[in-house]
Amino acid sequence: LKVESISSLPFLVTSTVTDYLVIGRSYLGNIRNSDLIPVKAVYIHPSFTQFPPNDDLSLLHLEKPVELGEFVSTICLPGKDDKINLLSKCLTAGWGITEPHQDEFPKTVQQAKVPLISSISCRSYWGLEIKNTNICGGASGSSSCMGDSGGPLQCGEGGQYKLIGIVSWGSSNCHPAAPTVFTRISAYTDWITSITGGEAGSLEGRPDGTVITSGRGNT
Repeated sequence: LKVESISSLPFLVTSTVTDYLVIGRSYLGNIRNSDLIPVKAVYIHPSFTQFPPNDDLSLLHLEKPVELGEFVSTICLPGKDDKINLLSKCLTAGWGITEPHQDEFPKTVQQAKVPLISSISCRSYWGLEIKNTNICGGASGSSSCMGDSGGPLQCGEGGQYKLIGIVSWGSSNCHPAAPTVFTRISAYTDWITSITGGEAGSLEGRPDGTVITSGRGNT
């Protein structure tokens, strides 16, 4: 993916809010026009459904390349055949609520460590099928919540992270024991490369990686 591409969720990018993106800001206050990057095109996965959430992945093509710097960087995408290591160190981030029934979203981006869990454990908690296009994490005292949809699940070792997933759905009341269900990026590398013409699994060490974004959705 080029630095003018973004990964996100389709029900986030179909609203007028996503005519522009803000990148490189950890605080939502005092955003200037110069911080806004226009969206040129939105590519929604053709099999996307919101209820139930399936194939909830989109690509945004920006009007201009993103300037990389201290607070903006690229991240590698997993290869199609990459295996998920449940012992990987993973992080997620977003501007979702931090307490049940909270009236306001935080102004500063929140970050949490997320241990991965098996699909069997995830299915046992939710009583729903967990597809091979999903991966589960959390249930350890920290969790994604309302407003975190579209946020990244980045996993890796030694400072080398990959965008393994994107927040799809989970507990509506921020229950700390509830697993979060993520869209599994490796399941969509063929679709991503059909849009970008790139090799989604071989971006390590190149300046044209993917830029991640978190947004405010329905999780």
